[in-house]
Amino acid sequence: MRDHEAAMSVYVQLAVLSDQKQQPQVRDRFLLLAGVEACRAGWPEVAASCYRKLVASNPAHQANRYPGMPDAMRDPEFQQLVVHWERYCPFEKAEAMVRRLNLPPAEPTELSVGAQMIEMLDGRACDE
Repeated sequence: MRDHEAAMSVYVQLAVLSDQKQQPQVRDRFLLLAGVEACRAGWPEVAASCYRKLVASNPAHQANRYPGMPDAMRDPEFQQLVVHWERYCPFEKAEAMVRRLNLPPAEPTELSVGAQMIEMLDGRACDE
């Protein structure tokens, strides 16, 4: 069974890094995957942050047809998009990418994992 919280964290890190490298299409893919994993992990605030970043940076994105990530995930057409991008970068591949990139581990903090992810998304990068 996949650890959705760990997947959320990995995809958020990759979205932030892609934004820093000015790779908007890659960033959007990772934002979508991070938002989906956030929903699956029970972090609706993180899913909402990913969704906001995604539709703000790409108003034409399919996700913009829905009021939020949970609504999008209920649509079979959107589910097909998710499956497509999960094949593009499954969690194991994403995790290996993070290891290869030697991204620094998160500093110990009193914040929850969800709060840390929101801080990464809102504080460091992915801002237009």
